Amino acid sequence: MKVIRARTLGFCPGVRLAVATAQKAAAGATASGRQAFVLGQIVHNPRVSARLESLGMRRIDEAGLDGSGKSAPAGAVVVIRSHGAAPEVFDRLRSAGAEIVDATCPRVATNQKAAASFAARGFLVVIAGDRGHGETLGVAGWAPGAIVVSSPDEARSVPGDRPVALIAQTTISENEYDAIRAALLERRPDLVDAGGVCGASRERQAAVAGFLGKVDAVLVVGGKNSANTRRLAELSSSLGLPTWHVESAADIPPELGNFDSVGLTAGASTPDEDIDEAEAALLRLSQ
Repeated sequence: MKVIRARTLGFCPGVRLAVATAQKAAAGATASGRQAFVLGQIVHNPRVSARLESLGMRRIDEAGLDGSGKSAPAGAVVVIRSHGAAPEVFDRLRSAGAEIVDATCPRVATNQKAAASFAARGFLVVIAGDRGHGETLGVAGWAPGAIVVSSPDEARSVPGDRPVALIAQTTISENEYDAIRAALLERRPDLVDAGGVCGASRERQAAVAGFLGKVDAVLVVGGKNSANTRRLAELSSSLGLPTWHVESAADIPPELGNFDSVGLTAGASTPDEDIDEAEAALLRLSQ
């Protein structure tokens, strides 16, 4: 079997920065005798989450509660995940006496600021992305009254009583975003398109498209709850390539050994170790 890696795969700069920030915060909290927490998952990857847990970092939700329903104690270190959070989450944590370490991805932070600016000027902010995802919830929190649309049909039902600004979830595919924008433009030709799709997401999606005609199948490695990883798998399938999405090398199905060439890619939240182990496992299947 020939394994061909995508020309761009794995950790993006924003994720790499967030993970390093969380690890440093965990070490600092331990050194000072304090507890360390992260808001949700720092990134959507089980290996990264397990590594932080091994450093003593526990998860809390947006209400500031851990898995047992207990609040983070005053003086605790709380890391904001790469997906960001709404202003009220920051306010709630500060009121509880937490030391906040903000690991929001810079690209996400840019979208938050854009959303806040448009809302302050009277725009209805429409976010193209996954309803309920941490990033879209966070961006919406910076723009009171913002709505999230996940499809062209939903976009066509956006109310028309205010000027509209469209902002992307950073990990949405270009095709999804373009379709939602086109649907909005049907009713709102004055739409302000703020964009916001992350360049790292575009690069990884383009790299998957580059597999067409070069491989017989594709393996996508990354968390099952990772939006950007899921979209890589969806894109590969839409191109007609047999595609598998696994979280780790242990999940790779034996039937992949039947292909002469396999394209290997990974989401922006997938660490190098997961990619290396997946490649090694694929090569073992062909022996």
